[in-house]
Amino acid sequence: MDKNALLMIIAGLILLAAGIYGAWFFIDELIFVVKGLIGIIIALAGFFILVVGIFTLKD
Repeated sequence: MDKNALLMIIAGLILLAAGIYGAWFFIDELIFVVKGLIGIIIALAGFFILVVGIFTLKD
């Protein structure tokens, strides 16, 4: 294993630990963000299905 791979592993572990700490510290806000993201994803999926349906009707 070369030095770059080892440094990437160490940096990844540090960022992972910081992310878990941040998520745990702001768990209430994180829940609201996840709920909002799920809603946005569902709305976008509905929009894309609507667009595909419109283009299918035109053909």
